[in-house]
Amino acid sequence: MCAGAMMRRRCTSWVWSVLALCGCAGTDEASTVTASSGSESGADDEGSGDDDTEQPGEFGPEDSYELRLTEDEPSPLVLEMNRDEVAELFGDRAADVLLLELDSTVLLTETLENIKMACGSAWQQDSADPNHDCSLTPLGQTFQGPDGTWQTSAEYALVRILTMTPANVVVTGTSSEGLQELADLLGIGGGYGSILAEALGVPRTESIVSTDGLVETFQTNFVGTHPNVGPGGSLSITLQDALTDMATMTDRYGPIDGHPGVVDPSFVVHGEVLGPDFQMRAVAESNLRLVDGIDGDQGKGFMSVIADRTGPGYDDELEFDFTDPEKFAITGLVESPTVDLRFRTLEVDWFVQSCTGDPPCQSNTPETPVDAASVWSLDPWMLEYNVTAAARADYAERIFYGSYALGTTKVLIGQDGNPPGWVEYDIPFDLGNPPLPQYLWETILEVAQVALHEPPYASIPEGNANVAFTLFDVPCGLSGPTAAEAVRPYLQEQASELSDFILGDYKKNNDRLDFYYARADDGQTYLWFVTEGDLKDGEPYTYARPGFYRTSALSQDDKLSDTVVVGVSDTTHEKLAIAEGETVVYYEDDGGNVFRVRIERSADDDTLDIGLARKVQ
Repeated sequence: MCAGAMMRRRCTSWVWSVLALCGCAGTDEASTVTASSGSESGADDEGSGDDDTEQPGEFGPEDSYELRLTEDEPSPLVLEMNRDEVAELFGDRAADVLLLELDSTVLLTETLENIKMACGSAWQQDSADPNHDCSLTPLGQTFQGPDGTWQTSAEYALVRILTMTPANVVVTGTSSEGLQELADLLGIGGGYGSILAEALGVPRTESIVSTDGLVETFQTNFVGTHPNVGPGGSLSITLQDALTDMATMTDRYGPIDGHPGVVDPSFVVHGEVLGPDFQMRAVAESNLRLVDGIDGDQGKGFMSVIADRTGPGYDDELEFDFTDPEKFAITGLVESPTVDLRFRTLEVDWFVQSCTGDPPCQSNTPETPVDAASVWSLDPWMLEYNVTAAARADYAERIFYGSYALGTTKVLIGQDGNPPGWVEYDIPFDLGNPPLPQYLWETILEVAQVALHEPPYASIPEGNANVAFTLFDVPCGLSGPTAAEAVRPYLQEQASELSDFILGDYKKNNDRLDFYYARADDGQTYLWFVTEGDLKDGEPYTYARPGFYRTSALSQDDKLSDTVVVGVSDTTHEKLAIAEGETVVYYEDDGGNVFRVRIERSADDDTLDIGLARKVQ
């Protein structure tokens, strides 16, 4: 099936060689069609000679036909197309062709690293001042708060959270504020930043919430919960995506069913995958065979049928092997594909309180939130949920025993029978009003929320810290040559669907037949009674008693054909093997008319001589 004049010309070398098989209905010069007045006796009417119920004149005149085997295999079909020709051939169906499932790990990692570095890299120094300057990068220059500067933007506030280290962390306004003041004033353990670094098991200059932890949680809870995202947070790349330079991913991965979207639909996703010299080449074997057959009303006719002997399915018009480099190849893909996108994450409209004290907070997990106020009761794509989950991924197994000031002050994580990550402070007289016992990630949740709404230069009300980052040239994590190989198994899984689509409606030129003559995969020849699958699309199947019978009574006891024949893969057609010599059988057509079929087969099974007569009484 070729769309447009250009594709018709391009497809001539491959499609028309198959469609020729589908469009041959009509006169066959090598066949003979004669009428005779033959009104035989009842004994002659029945091939078995056992039925004496038929009376002379019960059947009308017998018409003679010749059915021949057509076993020439068509040449392989070769598709060689550039980008425009692929687009024209597939049209809207390109959206249904899956090329590959892209692991989102690299894309998320690059996205989050770009955001972390949007205001410079000075935050990695061992300094209490992270020295952020968002004017240093193209991404940071897009940040704009209420006063038009980056300093008051929610995007900068999120960068501040992601770049918090033990050296530059700010806990002012949190339950840890007094602890920081006490440690820094008395120099306990080298100060609050040093104690925090030891407790978390990270260097003073490393971010408190790691990129790996953020990638893990965003992949599972943000990307992975989108209805159109695959297992493990994988992103489906379709042929349509490739042909539109990824633009069609905008709608598919935008807001849907309550999910805010993996990408912000206000910015059209863009990424070139197909280079200017893109070529797709595929070679397919045709499983279509032209068969001679009989219709009781019209006489001899022709039909294209599927002779698929390869599997795993046995109803493919074309046999593709996308795993064979000789039969399929894609060239001209972009060497290192990148994507431009707008990443957006939303916050809830209230301050989410950390769960403190036990009971019940040691049981507060994503699987079993203690109540509706827990962070784990939020939608998993919300910012607060993901920051907390990332911290949990980092510190779920953390165990630490810290003793300071000659053993008078202790930081205990996962001690005294408590689970890993559960932190308690043992300080004389509760100096500094230390936080209540809680999980480390609940502490980080509190600090992150305060930092998000109270950055150094502004206050951002709850619910107003939704953030969006427009990112350019983010690596996809898959090279062009790797992608060209990666598509093979996905296309092979869709080989049957592609076969249906590319060849089109091959049955539209078929004659309406009752039965036809063809060889099966066991090497034997049979008469095949048509099934619904042989008819044109939408054509009703009205055969009440399909198959071939010993007598014109057409009783089940006299049935000669069978759908299941040992050694034959087809199990849907009624099939009858024809022995050498003369055979007489009966059948009923789609209009309820009964016919006698007198079959003469010589030692050579290439042809059958058929005598067909309609029952008149």
